[in-house]
Amino acid sequence: MTDTAILLLILEGVPFLALVYYLMHRKQMLMLEKGIEERDDRCVRAERRMTNGLFLTLGGICMILAPQIASIAGLEAELSFEFLLAGLIVLCAGLAMLIGCGLIKYRPDLFEDRDRSADMK
Repeated sequence: MTDTAILLLILEGVPFLALVYYLMHRKQMLMLEKGIEERDDRCVRAERRMTNGLFLTLGGICMILAPQIASIAGLEAELSFEFLLAGLIVLCAGLAMLIGCGLIKYRPDLFEDRDRSADMK
């Protein structure tokens, strides 16, 4: 019954995607209400990368846990090797995006501190 696992993945992934987009929309509306201007492109891209990484991570977890959730609902579903492999790839891609977002976020500060210390000498 791998069709049930795919159906559960879709039914679980769509609400997570909707939640991510709702939070992004809510943030933009709050920024407009407060009159805060958009930041530079680097910050916006880093935040998008973070939200996409969060979505991929949650999607990968749901792909792996879909048969357990199906068994709670009383359905018989098995996690085949292909679905496990796909879930792990999606999970690792999401984690890589989150880690990359963290590295890019703190990287310019590191180089600015080095330039300041070089100028002081």
